[in-house]
Amino acid sequence: MSLREASTRSNALVDALRTTFQQIGKLTKEPDTELAQDIHESLKQHEEALELLQQDVEDFTAQTDRPIRRETERVKEGARLAAQVHRLAEDLKHARSQFRRAQLSAKRSTENAKVAEREAQLAALKQAYTQSDKPASSTDLFAGRRTANKQLTEDELLLNTSSDITLALRQTHSQLTSELSRSRFASETLAQSTAALQDLGERYTDLDTLLANSRNLLGTLVKSQKSDTWYLETAFYILCVTLGWLIFRRLIYGPAWWFIWLPTKYFLLQPFFFLLRAFGGSSDGVAGLKSTGVSRPPLRVQPSASGGSPKLPEGYRRMVVPAGAGGGGAKIGPDGTPLQQEGLAEQIGRMAEESRKEAEGKGTDQEEGKKRADGTKLEPRGDVPKNPKKKTFDVDVEDAKEEQRRRDEL
Repeated sequence: MSLREASTRSNALVDALRTTFQQIGKLTKEPDTELAQDIHESLKQHEEALELLQQDVEDFTAQTDRPIRRETERVKEGARLAAQVHRLAEDLKHARSQFRRAQLSAKRSTENAKVAEREAQLAALKQAYTQSDKPASSTDLFAGRRTANKQLTEDELLLNTSSDITLALRQTHSQLTSELSRSRFASETLAQSTAALQDLGERYTDLDTLLANSRNLLGTLVKSQKSDTWYLETAFYILCVTLGWLIFRRLIYGPAWWFIWLPTKYFLLQPFFFLLRAFGGSSDGVAGLKSTGVSRPPLRVQPSASGGSPKLPEGYRRMVVPAGAGGGGAKIGPDGTPLQQEGLAEQIGRMAEESRKEAEGKGTDQEEGKKRADGTKLEPRGDVPKNPKKKTFDVDVEDAKEEQRRRDEL
């Protein structure tokens, strides 16, 4: 609040106190209950306004208590306002005391007036009692009433009585009519109230139904929100995983294959495999011979040979290297004739022809049926399925998988 507003409020409070003092003077001269009540209310309002003004002035003085070098007009105005507020407080106390004295004087004046009125009534009664003690005056007072009663006849008395009864009946009828109208109005009001209550009850029922439906709807919405949130979160996670896999597959997997796996393979794994082959050649040869021995066809037991020296099989015969005879360096065949030198192309063609013949011989043997070593012929399997647990190696499938893997890497 500014200093000017505080000054304006203090001046208004001074004018209000001046008016209150005038009212207190009137109350002292002429006692009035309504005027006393108005003065009491105005004094209470003045006290509240003075308390607020004192708080504002205290706040203003607290702001101006800072040490300054010289006194300004603002500080002077604040001091003047504080003095005015203090004077208003003193005036309000004085007005409160005057109002109290005025109330006491008004109460005293009222009591004196009541006493004077009672004394006047008592004096009038005493005077009337002294006048009633005279016989002439009392005879003259009731003489006219007696003569009037004597002059009334029986018909007149009957007429007066009937008039009084008729008037009483009319008054009773009017009262009954008014009561009937009141009861009718009360019944109409009761009917309207009953209808209003029924309408209100229906509205409350509709409101309860609406609230129950709203509660069910809110529950459904909450459940739907939870499920939708779960679906959205799951879809978001799946999308993130898919994007991560695409980024890895398209941007990271190829460079990692070329710059990490291939250097590791050719600079670390290839030397390691080479060392294994170098130091494990003998064991591999023995394993190869074992596998060759196992893959050979079983020995067929036949009757004893009819004559002649046994001959080596064709495969072992080809493995024999002929040595030269007579120191001439010529290669001699089994029949003693010198062998002619074959070229590389001729050897490859001869080997292909022998492979084809062996394949045809195996096919013929399979068509004729397999036999055991003792010569027993095995029956064909027919519709009996093969062992599904037996592992097989399909070269075409493996080659297709390898080709697909290379395409994916590229």
